[in-house]
Amino acid sequence: MRTIQKLSLALLLLVALTIKLNAQNQIEIVIVGSAHDNSKSNINFQAIIDKLKNFKPDMVFGEYLPQDDYAKLEESNWAKKLFKKERDYLQKLNPESPQNMEAQIKKDQRALTKFAYYHKTRMNLAVNYAKNWDRGNADYQIFVLENYMKQSFGKEELATYTKMFGGIDSLKKIGFYRPGSEYSKIYFPLIYQLKQDRIYNMDCQTYDKPWGEAWNKTDSLYKILISKAKADSSSQEGATVKAIEKYWSYGKDEAKVFNADPYAGMNTVKYGALDEAWNFYGGPHFYGYAGFPTETVREMIAQWSLRNEEMCKNIIEQAKAQKAKRVVVGVGASHRKWMEEILAKNPDVKIINYNDLH
Repeated sequence: MRTIQKLSLALLLLVALTIKLNAQNQIEIVIVGSAHDNSKSNINFQAIIDKLKNFKPDMVFGEYLPQDDYAKLEESNWAKKLFKKERDYLQKLNPESPQNMEAQIKKDQRALTKFAYYHKTRMNLAVNYAKNWDRGNADYQIFVLENYMKQSFGKEELATYTKMFGGIDSLKKIGFYRPGSEYSKIYFPLIYQLKQDRIYNMDCQTYDKPWGEAWNKTDSLYKILISKAKADSSSQEGATVKAIEKYWSYGKDEAKVFNADPYAGMNTVKYGALDEAWNFYGGPHFYGYAGFPTETVREMIAQWSLRNEEMCKNIIEQAKAQKAKRVVVGVGASHRKWMEEILAKNPDVKIINYNDLH
């Protein structure tokens, strides 16, 4: 009997030790739901940066497409067309390229790790990132040059910078410098203050075409629903529209709290539910309601889920390759709920909500 008790105790201790070791080996991930346009915001962004900095992330990810993915996309894809236009802009200003692009990028990275104020090296690195289809890090290096280095340029360095990149107005117009973006306000300063040298890219555009097709079909059917509701507010369709409008509305008190701290608000359970409704014409809650485009909304959600699953896969693969323990992911607020739910199913991951950080 004592032998059995000892074996049972040993087994319990082994299980407890295994659980403890698994918890210690988990990657802690904070998905930060973010606004893409913060240009009119009066938020104290440094407070957000400090909150994330205190988390001490090993890696910071952004909603940028991994460089190798551009070659897999159709020429008509919006993300490829957008970045190709930006890339061509720098290519025209800087026609000469190193024979071995990857080797040159690594060489310049090493040089800047040793001394951050090699300005011409950083300029070359920004251009080469763009030529190498790494939009995230081209943007980051241009941000660093504009915000932290430019004020100490000598006359010749300023002339070189202008020749290589054009003026600030040109950089803004083409899209390489977006002062109102979440990157300029939060993630690029965070990376710089952490003394890290890059942002990691994790977006996915593979499913954009079927997503767009499902969206267009849903939008057409939703307009029919609205039209019928307007024609007869007492109809079943009218009842559906009223229910949707009630479901996806913030109360006055809730709106007041949200407006006081939008980044805290965007990372709540309530916002996740509302955002899902806004993006999906009411969302799964209204499946089967009279006139509601249930099947096409299902199609939309299927493609959206695939995109978010792939984004999560990109994060995990890179985090494991870097042996990261803590990761911050900056994404549009519409992704946060979906990505948290996907990653929470992974035993190698511990999800920490932004609002639980101190």
